[in-house]
Amino acid sequence: MNDIAYKILLAALVIAMNLIRMYYQKRYKQTHATTESEIAPKREKLLTQMMALALAVPGMIWLFTGWLSFGQYALPDSVRIAGFAVGVYGIWWFYRIHKTLGDNWSPVLEIRRKHTLITAGPYKRVRHPMYSNMMLWLVSFALITANWFYALTISTGLVILLSVRIPDEEKLMIERFGEQYREYMKRTKRLIPFIF
Repeated sequence: MNDIAYKILLAALVIAMNLIRMYYQKRYKQTHATTESEIAPKREKLLTQMMALALAVPGMIWLFTGWLSFGQYALPDSVRIAGFAVGVYGIWWFYRIHKTLGDNWSPVLEIRRKHTLITAGPYKRVRHPMYSNMMLWLVSFALITANWFYALTISTGLVILLSVRIPDEEKLMIERFGEQYREYMKRTKRLIPFIF
C-alpha cells in the first residue's frame, strides 16, 4: 500500500473519534450546569488543549504535507494494517466508554450533582479506561503513520496528561465516594487490566 492509503485510514479513525466526542461534548454542554465541583479549571483547559495539539497538529502535518518525512521508518504493510485494526477496536471501545459514563462524562475533572461511581463495563477491570484507550490510539497512530516524530509528540502529550490527571482524578473520586472508591481501587488496575 502507498502512503495515501494510510493517510485515508488515519483520517477515517480521526473522523470517527471526533464524531463520537462531538456527540458527547454536545450532551455535556446541555448538562454542564449540573457541575458540583471542578479541579483546577484553567489547568484542565490547558491540559485538554495540549493533548489536542499533540494529536492534531503533527497529525495534520503528516496527512497534508511531507514535512515530517524525516521521521518515517520502514514497517511492513501487515504491521501498519494491524495498527488500523487496533484503531478500529479503539473507536468501538471509545464509544462504549462514553456510553457507559453517560452524563457522568466531562472533558475536565469535575463532579456532577448526580454523579455515580461506574464500576461495570469498561470500568470493571481498570479505573481509567478512557486513558487506556488513548494509549491504544498512540499504538495505532504510530503504526499507521510509521513516523517516530508523530509517535513522540503523542507520547509526550499523553505522559504529561496522565501524570497530572490520574492522581487528581483519583483524589476527586475518593473525596466524593470515599470507602466505596477505595474498595474499587483494590480490585482494579489503573490502566492495564491485571498489570498496572
